[in-house]
Amino acid sequence: MQALVTGMTGFVGGHLVASLLGDGWEVHGTLLPTANEVPPPGTSGTPADITDAGAMADLISDVVPDAIFHLAGAASVGQSFTDPAETWRVNVEGTRGVLEGMRRSSPHARMVIALSGEEYGRVPLHELPVTEDTPLNPLSPYAESKVAADELSREYHALHGLVVLRVRAFNQLGPGQDPRFVVPAICKQIADAEEAGDEACRLRLGNIDTRRDFLDVRDMVDAYRLLIERGDPDRVYLAGQGRSESVRELVDIVVSLARVPVEVLSDPTRIRDGEQSDLYAEPRALKELGWQPRITLEQSIQDTLDYWRQRAHMEIG
Repeated sequence: MQALVTGMTGFVGGHLVASLLGDGWEVHGTLLPTANEVPPPGTSGTPADITDAGAMADLISDVVPDAIFHLAGAASVGQSFTDPAETWRVNVEGTRGVLEGMRRSSPHARMVIALSGEEYGRVPLHELPVTEDTPLNPLSPYAESKVAADELSREYHALHGLVVLRVRAFNQLGPGQDPRFVVPAICKQIADAEEAGDEACRLRLGNIDTRRDFLDVRDMVDAYRLLIERGDPDRVYLAGQGRSESVRELVDIVVSLARVPVEVLSDPTRIRDGEQSDLYAEPRALKELGWQPRITLEQSIQDTLDYWRQRAHMEIG
């Protein structure tokens, strides 16, 4: 089986590539043309601008994939406010490029596209959990770009018959995640303090009572692979635990695993006005296919902390 993974060197892409290789897939992927990226061992990669439909058609024609996993994109809500045009270009025109390349060169392949729970914006608490039928209400340039990519994917299925599986993923975590996100940021600070021999670690955090639906990246990979096998392109899928935890609960787990004392300090500059206090999904469509999360929150955080300990040892030790 041949797989094409856009964003193969990213957080989710790395875990997906490892899973596919473990099951004997041949994996090709796209690399950022300006970043001197190297494909993971056992794979091949091509520097590509995913917004160039012609280039993507040529690449897809060369690979002839059975499955396309479209993971590449701008992933930061905060940075989308700083550069909304680039967020739109990468997430929307990039999706168009991949879809158009698929239409021209491999219309019989199956494709999964990584979308986002951010598309729902603010949801009244009495209307939780979020379902496939919850109205979309994007509140950031990032969320708006994901809604547009979502609609493009639906259109290419409806108009051209492409099998495109849409997955609105909620908060993901696990080893290898960028420290711009809350759990790896905390784990990195603690790991650096441990390696440096500091007497204590001080964490400056925003609103830690915010609740979100956190899912381990490896469970997300399982969902993507299941959808490639037997997902229904006429449905939209939600990926989450189906419950929420507060950031405070995550902090407590990390602190309990730390080897140095940890002090948690409130930083008002990190608090976003009007932030949704709670958000979680009901992933019933995925569960109907037999998917269930298998990695506990505690294990996910332990693995993330161990990842940053290894990095700190290499960089500081």
